[in-house]
Amino acid sequence: METSERLMISNELILEEEDKAFKIIQALSSETSFRILKLLANESLDVSTIAKRLGVSEPYVSEEIKTFEKLDLIKVTYVPGKRGIKKVCELKMYKIIIYLKKDIEKV
Repeated sequence: METSERLMISNELILEEEDKAFKIIQALSSETSFRILKLLANESLDVSTIAKRLGVSEPYVSEEIKTFEKLDLIKVTYVPGKRGIKKVCELKMYKIIIYLKKDIEKV
C-alpha cells in the first residue's frame, strides 16, 4: 500500500501529514461540529434538519458542512425540496486515524 497524505480504506481516513491532521482536529474541536458528524453517522440529513435537531442556525450548520466537505469527511448532494433545492449530507468517513509519529506500522 502506498504512503500518502491520506489513505481511504472502507470509510476510514488515515492521516500522516500534520497540516491535514491539524485541520481535521480543528474541524472537530467544537461540540456542535462533533454532534453534526454523529448525526450523519446514523443517517443522511439535510442542513435544515441538522440545524433543527441540534438547536442551532442553518447558516452555522451550512458553514460546518462546507468545512467537512472540503476535508472530505462528508458527501453533499442536492435534491429537490418543497421550496427549492435541499443540501443533503452523508458521512463519508466513519473512522479517522491520526498518526503522531511517522514510520509507525499500520494495523
